[in-house]
Amino acid sequence: MASGVAKVHRYMGETKNQLRNGYGVYRYPNSFFRYEGDWKEGKKHGHGKLIMNDGSYYEGEFINGEIEGHGFRKWATSGNTYSGQFLNGELNGHGVMTYGDGSVYEGEFQNNRKQGRGVIKDSTGAVYEGSFHNNMKHGEGSMTYSNGDRYVGDWIQDKRQGSGELTSLDGTVYDGQWRNDLFNGEGTMIHSSGMTYDGMWTNGYPSEDAAEIVIIGDTEVDLTQGTPFDVDIEIRTSDGKLVLSEQARELHISAAFRHYTPNENSPLFDLIEEMEETPMTTPFGYEVVPYPLTDFIYMEDRLKTSETPGIKAPSPTSTMGESVALDGTGPADDGSVMSTNKSESSNMVNAEKQPTSVASSTQNKGGSSEVKGESKSDNQGAKDDASRMTTAQGESRPTTEGTAEAADGDVPQEGSSRAPEYIDSPVPPPVNNKRTDGAKASFKDLILAPPPPSYRPFSILDILIEEEARQKEKKSKTAGLAGQLRLGAKLGKTVDQVVLKEKDPKAYKAKREKLYGDERFARPAEYVIMVSDVTNPPFLGKKLPTAYMLIKIAHPKKFKKAKTPTKGSKASSRASNNND
Repeated sequence: MASGVAKVHRYMGETKNQLRNGYGVYRYPNSFFRYEGDWKEGKKHGHGKLIMNDGSYYEGEFINGEIEGHGFRKWATSGNTYSGQFLNGELNGHGVMTYGDGSVYEGEFQNNRKQGRGVIKDSTGAVYEGSFHNNMKHGEGSMTYSNGDRYVGDWIQDKRQGSGELTSLDGTVYDGQWRNDLFNGEGTMIHSSGMTYDGMWTNGYPSEDAAEIVIIGDTEVDLTQGTPFDVDIEIRTSDGKLVLSEQARELHISAAFRHYTPNENSPLFDLIEEMEETPMTTPFGYEVVPYPLTDFIYMEDRLKTSETPGIKAPSPTSTMGESVALDGTGPADDGSVMSTNKSESSNMVNAEKQPTSVASSTQNKGGSSEVKGESKSDNQGAKDDASRMTTAQGESRPTTEGTAEAADGDVPQEGSSRAPEYIDSPVPPPVNNKRTDGAKASFKDLILAPPPPSYRPFSILDILIEEEARQKEKKSKTAGLAGQLRLGAKLGKTVDQVVLKEKDPKAYKAKREKLYGDERFARPAEYVIMVSDVTNPPFLGKKLPTAYMLIKIAHPKKFKKAKTPTKGSKASSRASNNND
């Protein structure tokens, strides 16, 4: 048995019986390959390294000339590397493949493909653990995505298909059928907003896809001042069907009043740019700004408090970015609540007084107001009024102490009843949001509250009326009477009205009643009611369009002494109600 070391053109190494045997280096006729390692009876056998000219190589076990057993393989072009089991030169068995983009697969291989159980972490950080077939995710498996979402269920050819559950990072859970990576078939979604949908899905969306909020009944309702009302809504598809598969969509109801813009010569024109509210468009052809809407029970409590003997109505503060009182000092003779803007009236009557009291400067005991500056032109006087209004808004401060002054300056009796804390604010509490039940929701016992102090849309409207009155005054022989009809920039409060109130309180009261009815409630006018989808976050990223209706408040035909309304005279959005 001869053995030795051979050195031929292609092989250099050990031999036995003229066969490569032991350690040696062999260069193939195809110069692309070169092998260095163990040989046995002329075949690569044992540990060796097969090197390719492009930089790729295999290093590991060889059996009878084939790559077989455990080894390490590197592909120079792609940058992929594999460490694991081989059979007949192919990836077979358990191994770890690290891809050039940073992805890593650890699991079973068959014929160079991922097959069986395995775990792959891609370059984004997403991790899949489960079954593979023919190099694709196939069978049962779980996927944790880079954004934190997690899916557990069935896969077919790299796509979620079959039955599975997806839990999103925000808490949303979908459990049901899938097809082509989308919700498809029967499924239930519990949304992070609290909404649920239990029914059929098509290509990722509910088969009963909500499209609109519908207000049931009349969308134009006539009401007598001070009458509560209901608003009933339904959630419907684009073809008008109820979306019975969804629950707990969150809805918000609010009110608004028409946004008036004065002309450039108006004393309030410069104040429009200072308004905090951005006008909202409506389907009625005009823009609106928010107006207070509240529950009727709040108004009941407030009215009961205002009617408590010996106690004045609470001093209001503004919610419109201003801290100015209303045009009154407490319950009027008829029981209605009218408050006075101290800052404004004191400026108009006596500029030297400080706006520190809510009581009107025109009602000091034993004294009367003295009006100055009436010789100014009407237009200049209106501008001065607006200027005084701006000063009052900037200097007044809300009443923060919890005490209430007694009527005519008397101290409240010991043990007298106090209103709940929220009664002390001129801002009524907003109506609580509602969640749908069976695609329906109802807002019960709503009422339009009185306007906040210095509510600018009314101020602007009053100025427009005043300007119209001036135009008529120029053409009218009764110029003096027209001058006293000016409403002013503070809810109808002008120098003329201060004079009228002092000279003839009954006429002043009658004028305001004629214009505004019961001032404890919203003025006779047209108001917009809006029902909005405030589900947060929006269900499937989409909010439903806002629904609108009109409430037309009518002046009582026969104004009697104000009484606290009862729920017996409630109007619903299902039908108009115009009580005399």
